[in-house]
Amino acid sequence: MKMTMNAVPLATGSKAEPSSLRSRAWIASAWRRYQLALLGVAVVLATPAAHAFVYETDLELFSTGDFNGDGNTDIVIVEKARGRARIGYRVSSEFFNWANWRATGVRDVTGMAVGKLTDGKHDSFGFVSKDANMISTMDAENPNIPEDPTKINTAVLGPSTVVAIDIGGAGNTPLQDLYVGSIYNNEPENRITLFRTGSATPAQLSEQPAVGPEAQGNRVSLKTGGPEFVATLVSGETSTLRIEKLDSGKPEEVLSIGGVPPDASYLIGNFRGQPTKEFVFYVSGESNLHVSVIEETGGKYQASPLKSITLERAPRQLVVLDGEKKSQLVGVFGDQEPAELMSFDGANPPTSTLKLAGATNRFLNAAIALPDAIVLFSTFTNNPVRPVSHYQVHSLKDGTFVPTTFGSLASLDDRDDSTVPEIYKRIVANQVEKTQADMKSYTNMLPGTEVTYEMVAIPGGEFTMGSPDAEKGRKPDEGPQHKVKISPFWMGKYEITWDMYLLFMYPDDELKARETHATPEEVNSLSDAVTRPSKPYVDMSFGMGKSGYPAIAMTQHGANKFCHWLSAKTGHFYRLPTEAEWEYACRAGTTTAYSFGDDEDKLPEYAWFFDNSNSKYQKVGKKKPNPWGLYDMHGNVTEWVLDQYDPEYYQTLAALGLATDPWNRATQPYPHSARGGSWDDDPQALRSAARRGSDRSWKMTDPQLPKGIWYHTDATFIGFRIVRPLAVPSAEEMTKYWISGVEKD
Repeated sequence: MKMTMNAVPLATGSKAEPSSLRSRAWIASAWRRYQLALLGVAVVLATPAAHAFVYETDLELFSTGDFNGDGNTDIVIVEKARGRARIGYRVSSEFFNWANWRATGVRDVTGMAVGKLTDGKHDSFGFVSKDANMISTMDAENPNIPEDPTKINTAVLGPSTVVAIDIGGAGNTPLQDLYVGSIYNNEPENRITLFRTGSATPAQLSEQPAVGPEAQGNRVSLKTGGPEFVATLVSGETSTLRIEKLDSGKPEEVLSIGGVPPDASYLIGNFRGQPTKEFVFYVSGESNLHVSVIEETGGKYQASPLKSITLERAPRQLVVLDGEKKSQLVGVFGDQEPAELMSFDGANPPTSTLKLAGATNRFLNAAIALPDAIVLFSTFTNNPVRPVSHYQVHSLKDGTFVPTTFGSLASLDDRDDSTVPEIYKRIVANQVEKTQADMKSYTNMLPGTEVTYEMVAIPGGEFTMGSPDAEKGRKPDEGPQHKVKISPFWMGKYEITWDMYLLFMYPDDELKARETHATPEEVNSLSDAVTRPSKPYVDMSFGMGKSGYPAIAMTQHGANKFCHWLSAKTGHFYRLPTEAEWEYACRAGTTTAYSFGDDEDKLPEYAWFFDNSNSKYQKVGKKKPNPWGLYDMHGNVTEWVLDQYDPEYYQTLAALGLATDPWNRATQPYPHSARGGSWDDDPQALRSAARRGSDRSWKMTDPQLPKGIWYHTDATFIGFRIVRPLAVPSAEEMTKYWISGVEKD
């Protein structure tokens, strides 16, 4: 078979020319479509975008748009509670590429808008949350790399709905703008605020009273090819659907439909096949539809009184499937019933034309209808508080919809890598040290508290890692000795204490500290977005002491997330040391078994261990430091490092001749490396070269059910200290340090 490949223009982004990332994303998408075509799979190119109507369930918001600018209709699902958006980028008639969830910048989402807010070539989002008084916008042009949401600084309080709509008047641009309905605590209680897009942050245009509290904002056309208006439901004893135009730059009523049942949702479609449309209202779980027909006379719109129509079954959700001439309804019903495609003329009860059977039909929750596909969303369990987890595509083939692709949606599990780009920006902006000569030891106060910590400047250099064959207590995993080159960094003078770790582990304590130690809100919001431990059921110090004592019993993942959180709080990049960095700092230029020499009899001067610890850890910094001023490198608590423990790893390093900043990155949950020995160990385990690997038994009595990923309730000997490298890594590398990908075990 002979094939001809023609040159095609690359899709451009918001800038004059596409970035390399945008180009690669477009090429990858095009190549995937090309491969599918070779396999005989029908490929959708430039499918007309379904109208970006926002559908709502108790837990989620659903809509469509062209988010990457390739001309195809994509899908977005936003979990309201945590503000996590999952986007399905369409790559063919049957396939969606579901990207990892990305943060919207808003929690407890009450409204979502989809439109051309930042670039005329692709759709973007607007989000609001009345409880947090928050408005944000977000691009999703790149399926692989999340872009930071833009938070709109405004005096708007209690925003409850948002619509992307072109607003006329001075300064109008080809982009769509933002209409925001808000609820205030003072007069006037309800307000409408307009924002102009086109700049880095949307600018507030005006504010005026609203007739009542607004919800379910959408951009609608009342007739085919007609102008677009704002539609909102205004609540009262009964609700009113209010339609407004913004041609003049301020809201003007076009029409209103009263008598809408409380708690109703609404749809709009061409169900009669006429130029003007019909609004349909329904209450989830009830069997009545309420229809209002729109007519136009002399350029003025009128809405007929609501007409009630009884359905045979009560729908859980209704969505509109727009056709070339008429619209149809798609109904999602009970848990064990198939969805249905229904013909509807706006006057008589809908009639079922097709049952949408498929793998997801047991616990269906919602649907989205595209011009050539219906996508059903479900869960595997009938749990009313669980967001959708699976999808089933029904593709249009030979005039009917047939089940095709079935699969899982992107997980909503805590991932918090979305915070890394903003943390990276802060770290780069705060970095003043450029060379090793600029490095000085320092004491820092944890923002929002009175807790301080000290960091010691460690010069870069070369050393011999591992122990010689003749060293007392030596084990095979400590050899062969090999040369290692280490770049400069700062290291914690002491092991991390409970004074700091409890603020990470108990957010309520940190919030209380903020009441008397104000910190910038952007710092608080960024650090609060980092995932923290679940509250433990037991005292994690096990009665051995807290203030001034080393924190213990966290997993390596817990220690990594502490570093993530501390970096967000301080604007410095902190992480665990690598094994090589730890041993380099512990030796502090020495080549003996301990940093003070080979004489075990001197160990009590420098370390807490089995012979002198009284069977518990002790306060940090009470023994002599090593030559570089680091305390408790030998004993007190064993310290987590970054590396996967491999007893033969040194053979790999020795073969390199001179290894530079080696890190044996983890690929499995066990074992991870730990160094330094503890209060419960014999002297040989405290040597500079001594190594230890974690194992599953360290967390066997974890009281969390199921077993948590945070705590080692048996490992009362494990703690950690932090490092800050002089060279700031990329945001991508930061993510690898803080989120290993193998921690959930």
